[in-house]
Amino acid sequence: MVFEPATVVAITSAVIGGGLALVWGIYTHISTRKVSKLTYETSQLSDFGVPISFLADVPRAPLAITVTSRGNKATQNIIIRLKTTSAIENFEASPADLPIRQTGNELVIQTEALNPSQKIKLFARCVGSPSEDQIEELEITHSEGGATNESEVRSISFSFAGIELEYNTSDLKTHLVRVGPFSFR
Repeated sequence: MVFEPATVVAITSAVIGGGLALVWGIYTHISTRKVSKLTYETSQLSDFGVPISFLADVPRAPLAITVTSRGNKATQNIIIRLKTTSAIENFEASPADLPIRQTGNELVIQTEALNPSQKIKLFARCVGSPSEDQIEELEITHSEGGATNESEVRSISFSFAGIELEYNTSDLKTHLVRVGPFSFR
């Protein structure tokens, strides 16, 4: 069986076009994927290494926790469990309508959803010394996993059309990491 040149060109064009359409469909499906991510940041006086002599007039230990939704869809079923080494004297959360349960030195916050870039801020004052670390345990979970500590984020990756760029947050430089299937790590 001998094919005419026009038939060969038509079949080849159809195969190449179908393959490119399949690759484009897979790419758009993966690149528009919706994910929910949570990051958190803690802050207390013991983080700054302030000498005890400077804290003699400070009778309580304040601490702050900020939880931020970083994904491109709402984060569902968020549970924040904070256990401190000393009893919690007072606390305040933002937004103010969050349901908070307190038992001694433990706080539990549970909320249904947090939209992208929304934050939960928790401020607490503990009875213990402000020069000591007051957070004994902090567990933040949501429907798709746990939260990431912002101080542990070392790099941010951007990917577009098979080219991936990595932005290293510690040395403020951008590195070309990958072009298509080739990696440069």
